[in-house]
Amino acid sequence: MYATSNAPSYVEVINQNLERLLVFETVFKEYVHTCKNIEKGNCYASESLDRLRVYFTKNVIKFCSFVDSVDAEAAPCNYAAFHRVLVSGLRGIRSGVLDTLQAIGPDQIDHERFDAGLAEQQAARAQIDSAFSKILDPIF
Repeated sequence: MYATSNAPSYVEVINQNLERLLVFETVFKEYVHTCKNIEKGNCYASESLDRLRVYFTKNVIKFCSFVDSVDAEAAPCNYAAFHRVLVSGLRGIRSGVLDTLQAIGPDQIDHERFDAGLAEQQAARAQIDSAFSKILDPIF
């Protein structure tokens, strides 16, 4: 008789984390879209950069905790290199999101910093995509 564990496998955990990442990505993209609409004046009277920044901050705090929890996951030897690249990419997204958030002022957006944050997020997503595309490579 074999003992079975109720603990999820590393792959199951990574799949769950990927789902959570997609939710965060969707939320952050909506904030970017809303920022642009507020600047254009294409928004509800109750929407402002200041209020958006408050909500954005709450989600960034949750995202930072998420990145830390993924980093703390123990990866099996055959996934160690993948895990390092994944965590590095998540840290890159976190850094970019923080830059984007810090670019949002009460009444205006620092576009240079905002765009730099978006570019950093895009580069980090590409790093994560690369890790997933190579996950089954024998040398990875």
